[in-house]
Amino acid sequence: MKQTVDWHSYWVRERQGFHEGQVNTYLKRHLRLFDLTAGDTVFMPLCGKAVDILWLSQQGFNVIGVEISEIAIKSFFDESNLQYSHETAGHFTLYRSGPITLLQGDYMDLTAAHLMDCKLVYDRASIVAIEAFNRQSYVAKMQALLPAGTPMLVVTLEYDQQRMSGPPYSVPVSEIEALYSPHYQVEVLTHAEQIDERPGWRDKGLQSLQESALRLTVSP
Repeated sequence: MKQTVDWHSYWVRERQGFHEGQVNTYLKRHLRLFDLTAGDTVFMPLCGKAVDILWLSQQGFNVIGVEISEIAIKSFFDESNLQYSHETAGHFTLYRSGPITLLQGDYMDLTAAHLMDCKLVYDRASIVAIEAFNRQSYVAKMQALLPAGTPMLVVTLEYDQQRMSGPPYSVPVSEIEALYSPHYQVEVLTHAEQIDERPGWRDKGLQSLQESALRLTVSP
């Protein structure tokens, strides 16, 4: 998988259409389904500066995120009023504050050692940031990284890409099922029309924006 979007410039221009600025509704609603206990580790791929990172840490979990943009990572800590340390380790610069570790670098450079304690993958804006021709490589890497049996909470979008090209891209539930089978079973937890709740997307020409929260569990 190659990086085809200049994410650093994307953050410099402050056009980060992925950033919600509030804790994701589906995360708060569905996290309990994964039976995590205090001290468990949640992995957030392509995490940006999501406030979900801080919220998860406040629930007692360790959070590991990976993000290409140094701007996004520093913005997260600054906006969260957190002191942090940083050091270079291999391909990454590691930013740490208490239970939060953010790795600044390329997702594809991660190794299984980085995620050996992972109990849940929370993908709110990662798979929808990957262009279609790269998604199989992204998923194959994910499966190679995770400890056996690690479940996922995935939030995905579906819309008419002839009206808006993305990113974020349209990734229907059926494509998630195809990408992650036969290793995972996909359960739709929530499926909702969001265009009226997000008028900015209508301004971009969309007439419909379907959002789904999915639970992925390892197939028996």
